[in-house]
Amino acid sequence: MSAAEVEDPASRSEATIIYPKASSEHSATTAASAPRSGGSLALAGALLLALGGGWLLLKRRGMIPSRAVRADRKIVIEETRSLGNRQYLVVAGYEGKKFLLGVTAGQIQMLSTLDSEELES
Repeated sequence: MSAAEVEDPASRSEATIIYPKASSEHSATTAASAPRSGGSLALAGALLLALGGGWLLLKRRGMIPSRAVRADRKIVIEETRSLGNRQYLVVAGYEGKKFLLGVTAGQIQMLSTLDSEELES
């Protein structure tokens, strides 16, 4: 390219000068035509996760009763004590009677019947 081929910017006429479009016009039309589904979809997903986590937390703390919880249950675990190595003593109740059970990994054995008179003294 020779020096003669290069035009001097000052020698150009106004008809040949190219002006850039205003960036505010371009961004306004682009923003108006752009779909917003990505952001709102992420917001809806985050909201669903938060609601699900809150529901699960309330359910685990017992504030939301599960379907299995009924007032007419007859078998009730009154108390448990760990003896170590997956061995437990369990006081189970059935229709007002209480039983002391020994529970290990391989078996469950009734150790004794507990009377309400023995428990009070």
